[in-house]
Amino acid sequence: MHKIELLLLQYFEYLDSKGKIFNTVVGLLCSAGVGVFDLLSPDVVSHSFLYILPITFVAWFAGLRLGLALSLVCSALWSVNNVGGSLYISAWNVGSTLLFFFSSAAMIHKFRDMLTNEKILARTDPLTGAKNLRAFSELVEYDMLRAQRDRSPFSLAYLDLDNFKQVNDICGHSAGDELLTAIVTNIVANLRKTDVVGRLGGDEFAIFLPETDQPSAQVVLQKVNQELTKLMVHAECPTSFSMGVLTCEGGIHPLDKLIHYADTLMYEVKHSGKNNIRYAIYPPDDQG
Repeated sequence: MHKIELLLLQYFEYLDSKGKIFNTVVGLLCSAGVGVFDLLSPDVVSHSFLYILPITFVAWFAGLRLGLALSLVCSALWSVNNVGGSLYISAWNVGSTLLFFFSSAAMIHKFRDMLTNEKILARTDPLTGAKNLRAFSELVEYDMLRAQRDRSPFSLAYLDLDNFKQVNDICGHSAGDELLTAIVTNIVANLRKTDVVGRLGGDEFAIFLPETDQPSAQVVLQKVNQELTKLMVHAECPTSFSMGVLTCEGGIHPLDKLIHYADTLMYEVKHSGKNNIRYAIYPPDDQG
């Protein structure tokens, strides 16, 4: 992800995090500023389009209802500065302006809904509901930048299902798909909302734990493994899990390199009997 995209993402996330009241107040202040500017400007120039900025801002960050409410406020401000002459013409101008403001608020709100839905579909694995590789990478890279800024640790787990091919061969692909979906649902239920689960391949998953050092990662992932083991008791074709877990204590590193290192740890588990977890610190002591 480019730095400009990250900055925009941070900007939008910041405004979303401030809540509806904050963003509505910002919209009201901007509307008042536009109203003053409209009042002081020559009458021959229309500034109705300037009111669209605070209206769409509020509709985007505070919701459609507040966007429509601000449309009424802006319409009143505009009418104070621009209405005069024939009552019929004034009523028509106010009505058409209000309709224009309402339409703008509704369209920007609808656009956000469509964009959000499209984003979810484009960033989510359609079978399991986990993040796809692209979405997982973007979220993790963003969190790693934040970890670098805050000098906080993070952990990355690479999880693989043992002998999953046999599940498909014996029970069928439909049962295998149901098992994958149940596994992801179980993992997500035992993690924080800030943790990220991604599907990297057919039966390979990654778990990113921000602000998590190695002892904390051990507690979390042991619980995840225990809950998955319980889930397998009731599965038609049970499997076990091999996991490699990497903890970075500071700095920022290429994500593909971290995934490769965690994958290597996971394969060490595979080659030593499977159904276990192996932990490591990155970078290793011998690399500084």
